[in-house]
Amino acid sequence: MFIRLLVISLAVNLPPKLIGAEASASSTEQAVIKVTAANLLTLKTQSGLHYQLEQKQEPNTNWEALGLPILGTGKSIDRYVKATPEGGDIKYRLRKLTKQWVMVWHDEFNGQKLDPAKWAREENGYGGGNNERQFYSSDEKYCHTKDGKLNISVYRDPHTTVDGKTQPYSSARIRTLHRGQWKYGRFEIRAKMPDGHGIWPAVWLLPTQPRYGGWASSGEIDIIESRGSEVAKTTGALHFGGQWPRNTYLASAYSFPEKNASQAFHTYTLDWNKDQISWAVNGMTYQTIKKEQWYSEQAPKNAAAPFDQAFHLILNVAVDGRFFEATTQNSSQLPDSAFPQTLEVDYIRVYQWTE
Repeated sequence: MFIRLLVISLAVNLPPKLIGAEASASSTEQAVIKVTAANLLTLKTQSGLHYQLEQKQEPNTNWEALGLPILGTGKSIDRYVKATPEGGDIKYRLRKLTKQWVMVWHDEFNGQKLDPAKWAREENGYGGGNNERQFYSSDEKYCHTKDGKLNISVYRDPHTTVDGKTQPYSSARIRTLHRGQWKYGRFEIRAKMPDGHGIWPAVWLLPTQPRYGGWASSGEIDIIESRGSEVAKTTGALHFGGQWPRNTYLASAYSFPEKNASQAFHTYTLDWNKDQISWAVNGMTYQTIKKEQWYSEQAPKNAAAPFDQAFHLILNVAVDGRFFEATTQNSSQLPDSAFPQTLEVDYIRVYQWTE
């Protein structure tokens, strides 16, 4: 049996913590449907607006969210809902979300394996353009989920590519390319860093379809960069300008007042809109860069370029390279017993602001 239902509701404001949880029933209730089989709801939406599909099964009085919020397309969106085991009367509504942060993507890493619908594993052994010394492997040894956390680990495992390039370490790099990409938003990562000499964990963003040419003319946003054993601070940066070597960057560091980046999990946040990009740790903003401070050589009349396009997430742990040129750090100082060096990620959540 299929039922086509047009769902309309009034806009209500809820605090961000209620998105994806129960919501109050303060908007227009819909006609009751008795669900006895899979049903098709046809939802009419406006382009660019966010909505939450919710259900209420009597005798319950609370509305319960079904999945993440929906981004309107201007066209009808179909959603299937299943009957509950005990049957009963169920009401549905589509609630418009306004003036709030809405979760549009997340990974809590609770599954037994990395979710291939969200992440692609990369293989590359050529130093990332920075003279790094790791081979990025797709083997689960170097990237896996365990106890609700993502683990990206560096081992002192040499690897030789088919054309004879040998790297003394193996690690992992994963990305959401063609699986998740966003233009503007809030990116929240709860993570714990490794602390070995020359170990370089990073959480960052690159453009999915570089509109303004090669790196760094189309931009790069570094949410987290931890420099080896210097775990008393973390760095956030923007790369922009022209194509290498005419590129430039702006960066700043946050110093941890108590437990450092390897002693505890900390929450790292990036807020990105058309006018500015800000970095925070545990709710404390430590850097804000405004659009007047960045540019792209390929779009001199566009003040927002290159950070006005969709970017995707990348997570990796590199070893050595140019990031350590001004330091005395080198991974060769580490004993074999120091491995693996592991980046642990509790969750990643992406929010967008609704007008």
